[in-house]
Amino acid sequence: MLQIILMILKIIGTIVLVLIGALLLILAVVLIVPVRYRLSVQWEEEFHLNGTVSWLLHVFHTRISMENTEPHIRVRIFGFVIYDNEKPGRHRSFKTAAKAGETKGPDTKKAVYELPEEKDAAMDHTGIETRENPVDTLETPDTNFFNTERHKDKPKRETLWERVLAKIRSIRNRISRFFKGLANRILKLCQSFAEQKRKAGLILEFIRDELNREGFQYTFSSIRKLLKHILPTKLRASIVYGTGDPCSTGQILGVFGMLYGLYGDKLSVTPDFESQRFAGDLDAKGRIRLITILIIVIKLMLDRRFKQLRCNLKTLKEAL
Repeated sequence: MLQIILMILKIIGTIVLVLIGALLLILAVVLIVPVRYRLSVQWEEEFHLNGTVSWLLHVFHTRISMENTEPHIRVRIFGFVIYDNEKPGRHRSFKTAAKAGETKGPDTKKAVYELPEEKDAAMDHTGIETRENPVDTLETPDTNFFNTERHKDKPKRETLWERVLAKIRSIRNRISRFFKGLANRILKLCQSFAEQKRKAGLILEFIRDELNREGFQYTFSSIRKLLKHILPTKLRASIVYGTGDPCSTGQILGVFGMLYGLYGDKLSVTPDFESQRFAGDLDAKGRIRLITILIIVIKLMLDRRFKQLRCNLKTLKEAL
């Protein structure tokens, strides 16, 4: 009995170890095997784009192509197409449902006529409608109203001196309101200037802090490493341009010459001094490895300088 129990436990342990090993193998494959991409673009009179994304020896493969404004996306797994936006049978059910709705005739319903309602009026036994004659009541005018209006006291006319005094008081009130408003505006402006000066001082103090500088430097270096890993490892581009004016074409060529240190031999620029045109092509290749991205992000999140920078940023936001 004990041997049977031990054998069952051994089998269960072996199955668990196999499952754990398979999961670790899948995780290692996902982390280590890179996702490869390639992009090819051509534009002159028409725009053409072709791109591919593949993983694990093209087990997962996606192709994107575009002619002017019509994209075509196809996804394959183990060579089988699982998604194609131009597949003929994709909208078949919707089309058949629409056709069935169009061919179906409208329902014929019998017209139902309703008799008009009888008039709600009182009639006598002879069938003649009887109505009550309205009695017009005329109201007698209120003579007391005219009498009170007639004997109402007329308003007293102000003297010249009183009008002058009222004018002087209104001018004085306007002047006092003007100076009070001006004083309030100046006070608000001074307070705003002092507040902005305080905020600027806090920001300058934050930037000049040595720990914050180290945190910024490490953060920017991590972002640079991340972009270097994601961006294409092989890039080739060529541009043919012309403005129709030799002077402006030469000026643009001078700008490209000043920026040569940024793109180097990855970009070829050909000016056309005779005609107005713009054409070019681009070919880029790259790969993205998930484990590299995780290492960069985890190292950044666990770094002491980055943690201190985040804490100081939070304190600065609260102070502002």
